[in-house]
Amino acid sequence: MNMMNPKYRLPLFGVTVLLLFVVVAAFYWNEARKEVVFLCGNFSSGVSRANVQRQLDTGNLLRYRAEEFPGGQRIIVDSGLNVGVYRCVVEFDGNNRVLRATIR
Repeated sequence: MNMMNPKYRLPLFGVTVLLLFVVVAAFYWNEARKEVVFLCGNFSSGVSRANVQRQLDTGNLLRYRAEEFPGGQRIIVDSGLNVGVYRCVVEFDGNNRVLRATIR
């Protein structure tokens, strides 16, 4: 069986493109996960909200939103590249200082 036979070229090309797509997607999935997980580890108790937002603004693959909760505010950080599977929730007290940051 000759792999250079024209009837094998198109399927071989298709499989190669598919594998390349899977490798690239896996790479970006992991990079997005690392941004969420590693940045969340920087947000220890007492860190200012301004510092948290400054660090979040350095992320290339992140999205985040702020919301109110009883007793303060929180920022929820995730990435669209891994469809929100990895999420960091940063909760702030009334003085805009981190209470806790957790990965969910």
